Amino acid sequence: MNSAICGVFYVLSMKKNIPTISLIIAFSILLWIFVSFEGEFSLSLKLPIRLIDIPENHSVSDISSKDVSISLKGKGWVLAQHTLGRDPKFNIPSPYESGVNEISTRNVLFANSWLSSALQLTEINPEKITIKIEETISKKVEIVPVISLNYKAGYGLVSPVTIEPDSVVVTGPKSIINNINIVNTKTQMLSNIEDESSVILGLEGPQYVSMDVKECKVSFDVQKIVDKVFEELVIDTKNIPSRYELIVSPNKLSIILRGGINLLSKLEDTDINVFVNFDQAINDTSGAIEPNIVIPEFTSLIDVKPNRLDYIIKKY
Repeated sequence: MNSAICGVFYVLSMKKNIPTISLIIAFSILLWIFVSFEGEFSLSLKLPIRLIDIPENHSVSDISSKDVSISLKGKGWVLAQHTLGRDPKFNIPSPYESGVNEISTRNVLFANSWLSSALQLTEINPEKITIKIEETISKKVEIVPVISLNYKAGYGLVSPVTIEPDSVVVTGPKSIINNINIVNTKTQMLSNIEDESSVILGLEGPQYVSMDVKECKVSFDVQKIVDKVFEELVIDTKNIPSRYELIVSPNKLSIILRGGINLLSKLEDTDINVFVNFDQAINDTSGAIEPNIVIPEFTSLIDVKPNRLDYIIKKY
């Protein structure tokens, strides 16, 4: 019984001392870190290059390396202070002359204030960076959508693919801008489409080029594909010389069009142009000519009855 009571008091005593024990442990860890970081350490970093102080109305059109690798040596505390929790860049002041310029990376350390004088730079690679500076120009070019459309079975496209905006102003080095005639969107694949749709696509800008817009809206209409019969369409005769007459038999025909269900439902006979030219008859040697049929966009001609016409040419 006494041993049980002693055990309870021991547990209660330990609970009271937990804060003290925790402080001792934390202090010990901090002391160990402090002593450890007092030593000399080496650190290697791969830093992206950032060009600064680019002359007005000029742009970078080429740079021989996108990053610089450096090796540093110093006390652990100093290394941690200048690297941990940071995202340092290697700054290179831009040359003030157009053309190709070679820059020593060691000579531009002054532009990287985050590099403490307490740190020793033991290695830097590459030692030299080549930068090409050019005049900056702008121009407007067409946006081209890179999009793959796969429709639901029995459906199809019944409208143009529209882009908003349909153009973009590109700005950058003269030699690069002069070779840009279009800007593509990022590639997009859409499947099982069955109705009117739109999608926002980002633009694929060339390196060293900026654009006044970053994305565009691509829209199109997809409908169920059906057939529709148009009967008794009057056949017109065209390009008849004076003192001539062209008579075709029969003078009416029927066709079957295939297209979107909503599109076909709105079509009238007057939306379909059926005709023959005088030259067809005058140059014919078979005794019958085929009618010309102009149908609306996004429809297809499935059948024509009759598909050949008898004719008579009269001269007065």
